[in-house]
Amino acid sequence: GEPVEVIPSQKMSKSKKNVVDPADIIREFGADTARWFILSDSPPERDVEWTAAGAEAAHRHLARVWRMADEVRAALAESGGMDAADDPAAAELDRAAARAIADVTENVEGFAFNKAVARLYEFTNTVHRSKAGPAAKARALRTMAQLMAPMTPHIAEEIWSILGGEGLVVATPWPEADPALLVEDTVTLPIQVNGKRRAEISVPKDLPKDEIERLAIEHEAVQRALGGATPRKVIVVPGRIVNVVA
Repeated sequence: GEPVEVIPSQKMSKSKKNVVDPADIIREFGADTARWFILSDSPPERDVEWTAAGAEAAHRHLARVWRMADEVRAALAESGGMDAADDPAAAELDRAAARAIADVTENVEGFAFNKAVARLYEFTNTVHRSKAGPAAKARALRTMAQLMAPMTPHIAEEIWSILGGEGLVVATPWPEADPALLVEDTVTLPIQVNGKRRAEISVPKDLPKDEIERLAIEHEAVQRALGGATPRKVIVVPGRIVNVVA
């Protein structure tokens, strides 16, 4: 057979005259996918390393976001569009949306578009995992559409439209995070038994010390470490740690 010639690989760069024609990319994947992949791949000061696998992954992600929006649209029509009363999952999703707004805004203003895209990947996963009802998920996805609009205007406009957004998403003001939703109202405390970390608990920030002590002692891992013994002392350092001394 013919000998195989090994050709060194190079990053795509205008200076190296090895760029991919954007028209080819757009024909195969669409303009939104092309934008999303290019912005996600590298910070502005670096050359883009184009790969078909990367473009396909970007396309799959946008298709996933669209499916989520379409599923929420259908669920919203069945539910009447109201949040369940006192739904903690809805409240947590609203807080997650506020954090995403703050982070993506900071990234975009700093021209760190690859970080903005990465943060939107995270937010997509958060919405997908959330147990909130369709009204809360629709709010979150409308926020996502606003944040995606500068990067993927076509799909953002479609998502905004099917989930009840008024007018065009491109004409809406950039979202602002509610400062009250950015304040964490819970804290995670590690629990040590005789100086060795055994567990952690998430509690409201304003929970009294005696309640924190009770939750710490009742934790299954702490009970195993104590072996049925009653602790001699429990030291709660607010916002920091719980030390159990057997």
